Amino acid sequence: MELLFFGHHSYDFNIIFHKEIDMNVAIIGFGTRGQYYAYLFKKRNVNVTAVCDLDLQKLQIAKNKYNIADDNLFTDEKEFFGKGKIADLLVISTQDTDHYGHAVQGLKIGYDLLLEKPIASNLKECIEIRDLSIQLNRKIFVCHVLRYAPFFSLIKKELDSGKFGKVVTINMTENVSYWHQAHSYVRGSWRNSEKSTPMIIAKCCHDLDIIVWLTNSDCDYVSSYGELSYYKRENAPEGSANYCYDCKYIEDCPYSADKIYIKDRAEKGRLNWPCNAVVPSPTTETLKSALKHGQYGKCVFKCDNDVVDHQVVNMHFSNGATASLTMTAFGDHSRIIFVHCEKGELYGYLEENKIYCDIFGKENYIVDTNSSKDVFSGHGGGDELMIEDVISAMEGAQFSNLTSVAISMQSHIIGFNAEQSRLDNGRSIKLP
Repeated sequence: MELLFFGHHSYDFNIIFHKEIDMNVAIIGFGTRGQYYAYLFKKRNVNVTAVCDLDLQKLQIAKNKYNIADDNLFTDEKEFFGKGKIADLLVISTQDTDHYGHAVQGLKIGYDLLLEKPIASNLKECIEIRDLSIQLNRKIFVCHVLRYAPFFSLIKKELDSGKFGKVVTINMTENVSYWHQAHSYVRGSWRNSEKSTPMIIAKCCHDLDIIVWLTNSDCDYVSSYGELSYYKRENAPEGSANYCYDCKYIEDCPYSADKIYIKDRAEKGRLNWPCNAVVPSPTTETLKSALKHGQYGKCVFKCDNDVVDHQVVNMHFSNGATASLTMTAFGDHSRIIFVHCEKGELYGYLEENKIYCDIFGKENYIVDTNSSKDVFSGHGGGDELMIEDVISAMEGAQFSNLTSVAISMQSHIIGFNAEQSRLDNGRSIKLP
């Protein structure tokens, strides 16, 4: 089977050939991410042999697509873990607040883990997972997939070349699309910090991780401001209903569930994410039925969301570099990054896949990563390339540590302390 492999050390694309792989994967949490990881592993001749999920429909999908035996399909996590180690790798793609319990049980049973971010819902639990993995000598691959995306990997390569000198300042913006904010963080599973994790962790630990990677230093001070300013009941249009299909504004509102899920996607044959987060096997009819009085059909101004819709994080690093991260729900242009260095600067837009490079006093140039577009998808190609690295490590190649739990801890330390700073009106916090 022909595959593209992205070498994280050389940052080059190389064609490799995978033999039939003697490797089994179990997955707990078979939502959109769990199903996508199953697809990526199967695409590489890795067997998906067990799935645990509360939803019987999702288990049926797993059975049909991956020919999983009935006795390896579980709705009860106690039964799943009680069966012992039944695969080589455990994929944990459950809700944020479940990561700790599932990771600890998996490690103790003997699994190596592919752990969806965030590592856990608080810093204490993150540390315990890291320490347990060291104690038991288990691998944990944290899904900080942006490190594998060609766009960010090639920025890293440019900076590591030395041509730009030391990184002085990084400005990064996470433009959470208005409809993505509505889907995931107003209506969806990450809308409430008590039931999930703070926005800066749930959405932006990716971005914090990239900043740490590019500065190549430890963050020693952090401060943050942010709030929920728009998606609140007082901003609901006069006379609006609790559900979109009961509302007179359904045709004009940009957050209309009918517009986001039906007109912009289902009616155009686009029935993958986010439609499959609403119902496991979406059709136009099943989506409309689920949206009529379901969670994803609620008015965005009348949900039980409490996570911020904009936040800024300021960071100081031990090598003297500074960085800022802006997360905003009021954009539609994906991630933007500017890196200012002693001898030049570079910047780019993730969705454009081009890096604009300017070395002071020399001719500007562009690094174009669009060649990967036809092959890779998902987080700018990062999803597929991470799975390649996981497979290689599980087959016996040296563990890259690119997204190990120890490395990934750095972004979580910043993120959880940034949230504390935000709650303390921007108080500067010295990090351990």
